Amino acid sequence: MQYFGNYELGFDKEFLTESYFYIPYEDEVLDIKEFKNKIKTQKDKKKNIAGTIVMYNPFVYPLGYDEKKFLKDQDYNFDQGFVELKIEREMTLLKQSLVQTDAYKGKLIQIRFLFNLNTYNIDRSELLMSFNADCELLNTNQLTIYHKEFNYTDVPNMTYNGKFVFFAWGHKINKKEFLYVNDYAQSFYDKAVQMQKKISFIFRKSTRAEYAIEHLQFLHPIQTGRFSTNINSAVKECFKTVPPMPAAFDDIGR
Repeated sequence: MQYFGNYELGFDKEFLTESYFYIPYEDEVLDIKEFKNKIKTQKDKKKNIAGTIVMYNPFVYPLGYDEKKFLKDQDYNFDQGFVELKIEREMTLLKQSLVQTDAYKGKLIQIRFLFNLNTYNIDRSELLMSFNADCELLNTNQLTIYHKEFNYTDVPNMTYNGKFVFFAWGHKINKKEFLYVNDYAQSFYDKAVQMQKKISFIFRKSTRAEYAIEHLQFLHPIQTGRFSTNINSAVKECFKTVPPMPAAFDDIGR
């Protein structure tokens, strides 16, 4: 499987603004031109994209680049457009889940993020507070702290291509603490409902699917500790069906 993405540099920050998995036929390998032809027009996207995965933010690097350094410090050309990306961490698990069936062979899966800032440590309080402040301003003409076009999605004008949307942004959405981030995330979910997409996600068995939807708690593919195997099984279970269906993460059993 291959992973393609486009980076932008704005306000001296790096953003992964668009990215796609490609599930090949057998040993097929796409070059950049062949990939770009699959998303050249909206008609091409409608034909070639099977579904969308939505996560919180990326920490993904192009092939051949060092994750311990900023791309801008490695002479990366931000004007080159799409490049091939590394498949690591949660992307590896998603890859394993997507190739369980032949249904996605020759198809693209779009990877979207609530926030496109390409960083490992997203949980810093000052960063989340900045996102929250920005989200309040998204539908205004006021300037945001982070680049409005590169870091955020214009959800009212966004289109989900494909039949399904799999939400996997984790447990970071907290309405009491970050109201405007919550509203922004809610708009992603509402858009999928509005477009009548097949919605899937991983939820805690102890709290059930209804709680996950109400609180926007859609588990991330990576968990640590004794539940790591359980989440792997839940993600694979979710993608066994076409389109994928919500699946329970067993946080009760031992």
